Order: sequence, then C-alpha cells, then structure tokens
Amino acid sequence: MLARRTPGQGTVCRLARLARLPGLDDMSDMGDLGGVVLALGGSTGDSPTAPPLAARDSVVRLTALIRRLAELPDPPRLWIASRQDGPAAATTGPRGVLRAAAYELPRLTASIIDFTSGTDLTEVAADILVAHPVIEISWRDGVRHVAHLRSGSPEEPAAGSRPLIRGGSSYLVSGGLTGLGLATAQWLAAQGADHLILVGRSAPTGDAEKTFARLRESGTVVNVVQGDIADSAVTARATAAAGERPLRGVIHAAGVVEDATLANVDEDLLHRVWRGKAEGAWALHTATAGQDLDFFVLYSSLASLIGSPGQSMYAAANTFLDDLADWRAARGLPATAIHWGAWARTGRGQHLADRGFVMISPEDGTDALGRILTAGHTRVAYSPIEAGAYAKGFPAVAASELLAEFGLAGDDGDSALLDEVLAAETDGRRTSLIQDHIITLTRQILGGTSQHIGPATSLVILGLDSLCAVRLRAQLENSLKTSIDPGVIWVRPTPAGLTEWIMNRMGLRSGEGAGA
Repeated sequence: MLARRTPGQGTVCRLARLARLPGLDDMSDMGDLGGVVLALGGSTGDSPTAPPLAARDSVVRLTALIRRLAELPDPPRLWIASRQDGPAAATTGPRGVLRAAAYELPRLTASIIDFTSGTDLTEVAADILVAHPVIEISWRDGVRHVAHLRSGSPEEPAAGSRPLIRGGSSYLVSGGLTGLGLATAQWLAAQGADHLILVGRSAPTGDAEKTFARLRESGTVVNVVQGDIADSAVTARATAAAGERPLRGVIHAAGVVEDATLANVDEDLLHRVWRGKAEGAWALHTATAGQDLDFFVLYSSLASLIGSPGQSMYAAANTFLDDLADWRAARGLPATAIHWGAWARTGRGQHLADRGFVMISPEDGTDALGRILTAGHTRVAYSPIEAGAYAKGFPAVAASELLAEFGLAGDDGDSALLDEVLAAETDGRRTSLIQDHIITLTRQILGGTSQHIGPATSLVILGLDSLCAVRLRAQLENSLKTSIDPGVIWVRPTPAGLTEWIMNRMGLRSGEGAGA
C-alpha cells in the first residue's frame, strides 16, 4: 500500500521481496539508489511467544540490510516503516539498532516511521520523501509525532495512595542473584518486603549466599528459583512460589550485555542478548496476567534511548522492554521502564569508570528507583551522563531530531587541527600533527591511561576494543573532516600506521593514492 503512494509524489518506487532481503538480490541491478524503505510487518497480536520472536526477526533482517548498504560508496537513505497496533510492533527492535548504527555508520542516514491502522499513507509517503536528518516519526490517529529527548527532571505525577511495599506480599526479581538484581533485592528488603522470589540462570555465588543469609536473619523470606526466566516453566515456578503471599511487584533485571559492532554481530550473539531481556520480559508479562500487581518494572538501558556504539543488539533488546511498558500502560496495567546508565560497584558496566564515565552509585540508584516508583513514571531515564555531551563526538547522532533540543546540529567540531595540517609545509610535520592527535584521542578514550603510547604502540594490545575503535574513528573523522573505513584501525593498529593511511586517504603525500 505504501509503495502505491510514492509514485504520486513524483518519484519512482520499486518493490523488493522481503524474504530476499538478507541477500539483497533485488537491489543488484538498481543502480544508484536514492533511498530504501524496509516495510516491516505490523503487530503480532497476543500470542505468548510471537511478539518477541517477530521483533527479533525484524532485527535480523534490518542488520543484514544495513551491512549491505554500508558497503556502498554512497549509501542511500534508509527508512524503516511499520504499522504499530500491538504489544510488539516490528519496529520495536529495529529502533534500537538504528540508534546504535548512527554512531557506527555515520554515512548511513537511517530513520523510522510507524503508524497506526487508519493512517493516511499519503502523509507517511510524503514524510519519507523529505530529506530529514535522522528522525523517528509516529503517526497516531492522524497526528504526527516526532521523538525528542529532554534532559532534567520530568514532571512528578501525583503519588498513589498505596504504600510502595506491602507487608504479607511477595516481590519477584529476575536476575536477582547478581549485580543490579541483587542490589534491588536488598533494597526491597530494606523497604519492608518480607518475601523475595529471586530468579537467576546460574547458581548463587558464595557472596550472594551470604547476602541471602543476612536478609533471612533480618526476617525476610528469600526463595531462589534457578532457571531461564524466558522459559515459561521457570516463570510459572517463580510466580507459584508466592504461595499465600500475593505477588505485588515484579522487577525484571535479567539480561546479558555482549558488545559487538554491526559488522561483527551474528544471530547467536543476538539470541544470547535477546533471550533474557526481551523474551524474559514477555514471559513475565504473560505469567502475571490477571494478578493484582502494584508495579511491573523493566530494567532498560540508556543504550536503547540514545544508542551506543557496539551495542546495537543490546539496544534492540531493551527497546522491546520500552515498548512493552508503553503497551501495558496504555491498557491500564502497571508498567515502568527505566533507562539506567552504568552503575558503579555492581552490574556489567563497572569497567566504564576506568574510561572516565560518571557512574551511578548503588545507593543513589536504589534511591532513584524508589522515587521513580512513587512518582508512577512509565518511561524514564536515570543517568549522570549528559546525552548532548555524550553524542557530541558523533556528528550524525548530534544532528538527529532525537537530540534536537540540545542544539548540537551544525557543530562539526573544531577544524583548527585540519587547518594546521593543511598549512604544514612538510610531510614530517603533517605526520607529527596527525600522529600526536591519534595518541591524544586514544589516551582520552581509554580513560586517561598513563601507559606509554608511542608511534609503534599497538592500540589493540593497549586495550582498544571495538567500541573504543568506533569512538576513535568518529573523532578522527570529525577533526580531520575525512572518512575512515571501519576496519582500518585493525589493519593499521598503531598511531604510525593509522597516520600513514589517513595521509594517503587525504591526499597529503605527493604522488600517492587516495587510500590503502
């Protein structure tokens, strides 16, 4: 239907079969593409398993398409279009992928547009044909909405009359045997929860057992349910463990963080990340249907809100949680999705402190959890990282409509280095300027490391991983106003080697080619 609207807008539209997208055979003879629209299926209804699986399938298809488009010398604009009426629209996972892709693939402008049934598709087609920056558009009942991020404290909804924690009740925490889940369990007990059901895949560690013993000594009943939270049999056992104490609260803190750039992700990695987060959330949603819950909390991530290089699959899985919270709230069910930043001393982001990131202390985080639940928010982010500053080194992200209110668009970075490089009279001076710049950026990205970094130092051995490499490439592109191929840092992993490649790419050596 959408394809029928675009010819009337003065453009040519060619249909490609969705089933053939992974190979993109239908694009092999299309020449220079002005744009690509990936039309994904709509909602998947109320099947207990179909929504997360359908969303995961959309992520797989989109990732294959992005890889293919990124290989082109001048990637065409990409739009994801989908009808959104149910609990897991097909854009649920892709939204997170695109937010991460803006960091890794700045030459690919990719946006999302979704709409409810009954939307005039002529309006949708008109939006697609406009040369927007990266943008996320939603059409709801004839009204156009654009996603914008705002910093600061949200307005506080009126607090409910019920106490946050009720005596004689049960509270379930998935991922409750380690990390944020275990910290959350301790907070619940401190708030007066007298029965905790803690679910985790692995057996509790010795430290966790000591924590459970302390909680039991203080009068809290702790039931440990070992198993995969995405397994309906495990969620059934966990909810049944409430016994005569009715289940009043669920906090889904389970999840796997596994980083990889879009060029390196595969379906096995996606499965590992997706299973606990997305399928686990849906299993808890279905297992608690009809129960009188006071809260249903989903631990999401800042990665699903503003994206993060190397975390496309993690961001995708968390966007499923975000949309599930919205869907539940729209139907009068308790729902809160929290986009957490990295926590200190617990959780999987502790290493970020070594790179200079401001962290959430467990005390501050659990205090924020209480305030968020009391206020009754459906979607909220809590992080000391200022989103505008986080994205400033990534021009495509900074120029996106999502961050429009931060006023970063048009800030292409300081060109003083480029001016100095171009004004240098010798190859030696140009080499020295670029090489010193690479060393300085590397040191900053690695959190101000005091290790020696010389021209021949291997950045890989130094600790530069795929996420750091994305940051280094983006900052070099920004400061030198040139494009750098994604894999170059691994082929030329020293400051001297990378400088040589950049000098050739920029044509700064007389008589040499444009690139290696």
